[in-house]
Amino acid sequence: MSIWNKVLVGLIAVASVAFFYMAARTLKTHQHWCELAAKFEKKIAQVQEDNRRLAEGSPNSPGIRQLRTELTKLLMDRRRAWFGCEAKVTLNPQKATAEVLVKTSQPDPHGIAANTIVYGFEKTAKEAPGRYLGEFKVTKSTPKSKQVVLAPTSQLSPRELNNLAGAKGSWTLYEVMPRDGHDVFATLTDEEKKALLPAASLPEFLKDGKESAKDKSAAQASGGKYLRMLRDYQVLLGAARLQRTLLLDKIAAVKYDNQLVTDALAKAQSQEKASRAELASAQKELQESVRQRDAVASYLKRLEGELTTVQTAVDELIKSNQAKAGQMAKLQLEAARRIDERTRAMARSGAGG
Repeated sequence: MSIWNKVLVGLIAVASVAFFYMAARTLKTHQHWCELAAKFEKKIAQVQEDNRRLAEGSPNSPGIRQLRTELTKLLMDRRRAWFGCEAKVTLNPQKATAEVLVKTSQPDPHGIAANTIVYGFEKTAKEAPGRYLGEFKVTKSTPKSKQVVLAPTSQLSPRELNNLAGAKGSWTLYEVMPRDGHDVFATLTDEEKKALLPAASLPEFLKDGKESAKDKSAAQASGGKYLRMLRDYQVLLGAARLQRTLLLDKIAAVKYDNQLVTDALAKAQSQEKASRAELASAQKELQESVRQRDAVASYLKRLEGELTTVQTAVDELIKSNQAKAGQMAKLQLEAARRIDERTRAMARSGAGG
């Protein structure tokens, strides 16, 4: 064997060791990747199972599809809502109205079009629950600035004006008035219900969903459980608003009638005062007339007495005059006789001479 053959054999031996090492490393690497592939396949299978369980759900927990269906039902029932709105209220007590500038936070843009009807609620801490603030109409909408201007759909009562003036927390706007349901308060404890609900309606909420076999006053019963009567607050508030409007109209009519009666009474009192003054004047005139009548009657009586005296004197004077007239007639006759006698005597005397 030549030296070159020996060198070639040596190189082949060295190369064989290197190739053997590389083959061993390749086998080890393949084995490692096979193990990793097996682990990842298990993880992928587990993730796929988890994804399937999250999507489809399980008997103990609902999946994304079920939750999405329930969410869709809730959204269909509630429609859109805007939470955490900042509101600036400007009141106009003279016109019993207000203007509310609302800056929305979510979504962006808010999507509230002009002329949309929304229902506002005050959002405060849990220990101090918010209040219903009223039904509003969107008079102006600016999506870019995320602002809307609201105006009440009807005139506000003094209590509603005070509620708007005293609203301190953020607002929540609903496109549809939230609906009442048995499941709304089902997750609350009795203590939480007492903190949230007014005392007048608390008993029926505390009994809702509980056994009612011995409860003869149960409004409804399902499976032996008491179910309170649900309320449509939009209808109730509309009826209350209508009733308030009718009462305000009635109050205005009563005030108008009362004003008419007051004016008529004042006029009657004025007329009565004038009549009393006229009556007093007439009474004074009557007293004066009675005094004058009595004076005239007394004077008449005195005149009548004097008339009787004068009449008696006249009668006596007439008799006296008649007697004197007879005497004068006799005297005149006697004088005429004597004148005749003297005339005849003188005539005879003239004739004889």
